[in-house]
Formats: sequence, C-alpha cells, structure tokens
Amino acid sequence: MKRTVTALLSVLLVGGCGVLVPYIYDAQTLQDRLVVSMPKEQVLKQLGKPNRVVQDEGRQAIWEYRLYPAGDWTAYVIHCPFFPNCYFPGEAGHPYYVVLQDNQLCLWGTPEVVRPLLGLVCGPSSPLDRKEHVHGGLRISVIPVFMPPPIVPLPQRLAIMPIDGSSDVEISSWLDLTLNFLRTRHPDLVLVEREDLKAVLKEMGIQYGGHVDDETSIHIGRLVGADSLLIYRMIQPEGMPLSAAFELRLFRVESGTTLFRQMISGSQMSPVPVAARTQRPAKPESLASHLLLQEAAAYGLAALTAAFGDNPLGVVPDYTWPGEGIKVLDVLQGGPGFRAGIKSGDQIIESDDRPVGSWSDPITLPAQLTVRHDGVPLAMSAR
Repeated sequence: MKRTVTALLSVLLVGGCGVLVPYIYDAQTLQDRLVVSMPKEQVLKQLGKPNRVVQDEGRQAIWEYRLYPAGDWTAYVIHCPFFPNCYFPGEAGHPYYVVLQDNQLCLWGTPEVVRPLLGLVCGPSSPLDRKEHVHGGLRISVIPVFMPPPIVPLPQRLAIMPIDGSSDVEISSWLDLTLNFLRTRHPDLVLVEREDLKAVLKEMGIQYGGHVDDETSIHIGRLVGADSLLIYRMIQPEGMPLSAAFELRLFRVESGTTLFRQMISGSQMSPVPVAARTQRPAKPESLASHLLLQEAAAYGLAALTAAFGDNPLGVVPDYTWPGEGIKVLDVLQGGPGFRAGIKSGDQIIESDDRPVGSWSDPITLPAQLTVRHDGVPLAMSAR
C-alpha cells in the first residue's frame, strides 16, 4: 500500500513539473521578456524561431507563435498526470502574433489584439493599413484579414446560429452556399437542421436571432447535439450608414474553446471620381451600407473556408461575379495567393492548365496559375 501511494505521489509530482515548466515559460514570455523596439535578433533569442511566418514584406514582418496563455494552466494540471509525456498538453497552444517593423519589435499579442492596432501602433507606412478599392461604384476601405491557421480537428456536427437579430437575405444565402460547399468537401460534416435549433430556442424562451451570450450559445449547441457551433452577426451601427461589420465565431461546444474568430469592418471613403464610376446611378445610403456588409461578409466567408482547408490560395472571391474564373475581390494577408502576387481585380482563369469555372472549383497547392491582370494573362506560381 505504501509503495502504491508513493508511486502515485511521484506521478503527480512529475506531472506537476511538466505542467509548471511550460506554464511558467509561456504565460510570462510575452509579458515579461519583450519590450518595444527590441531588435529582431533579441526577439529570436527570447522566443526562438516562429511557428509560422504570417507575413514578411521587407519593412514589416509578422510572426506567429503557438503559446499557452495563463488561463490554461488548469487544463495542464488535469491532463498531465495521466499521460507519459506531460510537456505536450492535449490542446494546441493559442496563436500569438509578434510584429517587427524595420527589424525592431513593434507590437505583440493575440491576433484579435494585433489586427485592429497594427496600423495605429506600427505607423502609416505599414502595408497592412486599411486597404481601399472600388466595388459597386463605391470606394471602400477594409481592414485587411489574415490567412487563418487550419482548424484541427474539423467539426463533425455543426450548428449555425445568428445573434443580435442579424438578418440579410443575400448574405444568409451566401453563408448557406459556403456551408454547402464545405459539406461537398467534407462528407462527414453534418449541419444541424435549423428547425431543430428553432425548437430549442423556443423552448428556452429565446427568439430566433435574438441576443444571447457565449455561455447560452454553447448550451444551445449541446442541446441540439452539436460538437461545434458557428455564430454570426451583421453589424450596421446606428447613425453610421456608411460603415458595417461582419463577425464569425466557431466554438467547440464541449470545452467552449474558440476555434475560429473573424471580425471584418468596412467603411465608405471619399466618393469615387465621376470618370471612375459605372453607368449606375448614385447609391442611396441604405444600399451603400448593404454593399459594405456584403464586402465584409465576403472576407469572413473566405477566411472560414481557408480555416477548413478549402481555400488554399486565401482568395476573397467576388460572389456576384457572373463571368469566367474567380474574380478576386482581395487576398488574405500572408496566404499563398498574397505571396504569389495576386491583386484585387484579377481573374484566376486556369490552375495547372485546367480552366477554373468559379470560386468553388478545387485548387490544390502547389499550383501553376493563369491570372488575368488588367486584361493580360500572367503565369503565377502559388505554394
């Protein structure tokens, strides 16, 4: 009996060491070991090589590290004593971005913190400042969206729910189209019937599309037997008709872990010069706001398909394009399409000498692409 107790205590103590070592290192690394303007060499000395280079454009580089935040230490304590190698917890580390400007540390934190602050903190010369382009007769400014890391493992039974009364027939149809596209690529993916979801919401006294918090959303996901829950909302601020945003969040129902989150905001800039306009009449403010919401949704859905592994180029397609190939609205920052040099307004017409009919046609990497830029076919290599 004494030997059994001693052996158990030894396992717990060894497990505890395995827990505390990565916890102490990861929880304090970013907070205590990094300072603004630290040279690139010192960052590498403190953190080591990044897990992924999100972007490297000469003056500015964004590195991704997979670290374990302080709030996760309880999971280590539970996990570690029962596995031989407790230095590798069951859940992968969370992504953190480290931004270098002119080879000096400029900004660091989670992607949700870095993205909106990047242009403000690291200066106007940053290539990731708000991007402008003309769409639907409007000059639109959008905060660039990064190529997301892949979701592993992928959901098997997914429930989809709008929040905050979000409704737009066209964008909802885009979302349905995207989800059905994902189902064709992942036959094991099951989408929870909306009628089942409505029944649960009615039972709980929550109107479909009403305001619910994260805990309630996760509880609803469990009630309908989903392993994952995708919630989305469309934001059109009152008193600001020329701005809009679209948010997508994907939760793991059992643990409440966020697998994917993307918030995209767009705003109308100065009016398009007369010479650059089409023959269409000027847009009313309500229609302009709708176009901005469409633009933001296109970025969000492109990022979602990329996270599922089904948008390997990281292209934001123009869903309204009726012509041949993929009309490129934009590309996700740091993705293969971005690195290959694909630009807004390009048309991807061939991949590996095969015609590309639409954005849903499969493209695998590495790929030799034919891209029509300003009407001129160009050969590009993406990997």
